[in-house]
Amino acid sequence: MQQVEKKTFPTVTSLLPHRPPMLLVDEVLSVEPVIGTARACIGPNHLFLRQDGTVSPEVFCELVAQGFGVCEACRRLEKGLTLDGGGYLASLRDVEIFASAKTGDTLTVKTERVDECFGTYIVKGEVFSNEQKLAQATVYIFMWQGKTPETK
Repeated sequence: MQQVEKKTFPTVTSLLPHRPPMLLVDEVLSVEPVIGTARACIGPNHLFLRQDGTVSPEVFCELVAQGFGVCEACRRLEKGLTLDGGGYLASLRDVEIFASAKTGDTLTVKTERVDECFGTYIVKGEVFSNEQKLAQATVYIFMWQGKTPETK
C-alpha cells in the first residue's frame, strides 16, 4: 500500500495577526482552491469558556473567520504573494447553533469561499466536534490585499 505524504502548513501565528487569548485556531489541516479545514482545541483557559465548561455560542463565528483566514493566507503563500494586508469579520448571516463545545473538545472548522464582492469574501463555514456538526454560518470578511512580490 502506498503511503500518502501529509502536507505541512505554516504555524497559525505566522498566518494571522491574532495572538492568545484571541487566537482560536491551532492548525491548518487542508487547503484547496476555495475550501479549507482547520483545527481548534477548547482548552481550560479558552477566551470564550463559560463557568459551566462550555463555550459561548459566538465563538463559532470567530472560528469560521479565523479558519478561513489561515487557509486564505496559505493560498496566498502558495501563489507567491505576501501576507501584507489582512481582513476582518464584517458581517454574519444564517448563523445556526446546533450544540455547544466544551473544555477538551477538538473542533474541525470547514470553510468554503462562495463569492467575492468589492473586496468582501462571502464564506460558508461549519464547525464539527468529531462527526457532530455544532454550528454553521455565512460570514462576510472584508479583505485588503498587500503587495505582491517584485518581479525581476
